[in-house]
Amino acid sequence: MAGRVAGRLPVAVERGSREFWLGLEIHTRLRLALALGAVVALALVWLVAVPALPCQAPGGDRCPPADDAIHLVPEDALAYVHLNVDPDTEQYEDAAKVFERLPGLTKQASTLMLSRLPGADGAPLDFERDIAPWFGGEAALASMPAGGGGVGEGVGLLEVSDESGAREFADSIAAGKPRSKTYRDVEVRVDRRGLATALVAGFLVIGAESGVRDAIDADRGAEGTGSLADDRKASAARNALPDKRLADAYLSAGGIAELVADPRGPLATLASVINPDASQGAAAALVAGDDGLEFDLRSELGRRRAKAHPGFFSAFPSFEPDLAGSLPPDSLGYVGIGDPEKTLRSLLKQAGAQEPGLAAAFSDLVRRVKKLGEVDLEKDLLPSLGGEAAIALQPAPQIPFLEFIAADVDASRASQALARLQGPIAQALNPSKALQAPVVSQHQVGGLTAHSVRLSPTVDLTYAIEGSTLVVATDPAAVKQLASGEGGLDGEELFDRATDGFPGEVSMLGYLNLGGLIALGENAGLGEDPAYVSFASEIHKLRALGLAIQSSREELSTDARLIVEGGGGSASEVRPPEGVAPTK
Repeated sequence: MAGRVAGRLPVAVERGSREFWLGLEIHTRLRLALALGAVVALALVWLVAVPALPCQAPGGDRCPPADDAIHLVPEDALAYVHLNVDPDTEQYEDAAKVFERLPGLTKQASTLMLSRLPGADGAPLDFERDIAPWFGGEAALASMPAGGGGVGEGVGLLEVSDESGAREFADSIAAGKPRSKTYRDVEVRVDRRGLATALVAGFLVIGAESGVRDAIDADRGAEGTGSLADDRKASAARNALPDKRLADAYLSAGGIAELVADPRGPLATLASVINPDASQGAAAALVAGDDGLEFDLRSELGRRRAKAHPGFFSAFPSFEPDLAGSLPPDSLGYVGIGDPEKTLRSLLKQAGAQEPGLAAAFSDLVRRVKKLGEVDLEKDLLPSLGGEAAIALQPAPQIPFLEFIAADVDASRASQALARLQGPIAQALNPSKALQAPVVSQHQVGGLTAHSVRLSPTVDLTYAIEGSTLVVATDPAAVKQLASGEGGLDGEELFDRATDGFPGEVSMLGYLNLGGLIALGENAGLGEDPAYVSFASEIHKLRALGLAIQSSREELSTDARLIVEGGGGSASEVRPPEGVAPTK
């Protein structure tokens, strides 16, 4: 599940963002682009181009500044993104090291974004030329609510170290000669397109005139206007994030309703890890570390709303992960959950309310299986599955195979239920009624009695029980590995790096061996794609992804870590899993 979500997320976000962007008016796109482009440019260009010193290290003279930009953001803002690329911070130094390992990908991403943004006098935006000389280190983007509801204008905030340079930049991006106005003793310059700029409390504010005025009101504490810095819900969500972070973002309840809850919203794919029906606000952080990048998301839930509107992950009870120790160290992927019976029943209850057709289909399946094999899935099998389960993807000489493993099972009860299920499973999975039904067999694998249903030359559905551990897989190799007693995924260095520091109790734990998956992709022909080959040496440095999710009545938290290997990269660095032929 984690692998599927991780694989679909970039595509879904890109598609949703593109539709959202093209749906805006050209002037609105220009204003958003100016603000958003500055943030992207700072993150992807300056991190690599400028040398850095960590806070309080020899030569470093100051620690990370406070988030001053948030004081210019009205408390009713829908969304807020803040980035600190002060070169005198430890996070800057760590991030620079990560991006230096991926120079081609970093340059490609920044070039693609910057090529679409207007710069001085209509020329492409150049960070070092246009922004760096006057930039002070903080960049932020706020989305204000539009009059009458809906998503309003984006307002960019860039910290200023040289006011004259910032004014020159503001004039250079204006269409024609801007008109000068005064609002609360602050000069606001507006061009003929309605693009406004102003210097407010050490920041260059860029956006629609109404948005710039909102920033001035928030800074001056105008009557009836507070800043996001004083908002209790925003503080609660952001305080749950790591103190050491490169960037952070906040979504208010209104922002979640507009951007997440709406299936057409640009962030709709994050609904399962925010629970928009119950969230009072969500915050996310990007953290740079020695091993790579971490992403932390915290959604603060209202207890009553969470009870009335349970989210997807409320179906997953907390547990202490232990089954990774029973899986081979070269596992390609792993998703661990607690109490499979309770999890499945809760998911079905959710489906009954949200997807009644799905719940009805499962109930029909239960009735048919009971009729065919005289076994009740809900009463006989599910209660026997113990308190922890995992689904894993394992390497094999031909194709990877899937494995389900459960701990603390009721061996006697599970054996009886599975034995009675073999016939119905063979009948249900028979690819053609005109062909002979799959053969059910019993044989010894590594000293364990294995029961198999061969479905094809490469799929041999097999199960076995050792003590209180049940394994069901599409290849008998999983039973052989269980019988050997040789596990150790939890002792594998890459797994440890991807999951170290995650909470001891989680609702779900996920892991992807990106190196092994990349090797499999190359064996399948990916290595012959010219576009892939151009970045293969850097893609090889993406080694693993870890994911932990915790769900409670008060908070839904997500922690993800991407391991980016250091040093020089080559195709030989990505070793295919054992039994898989190397890339030619």
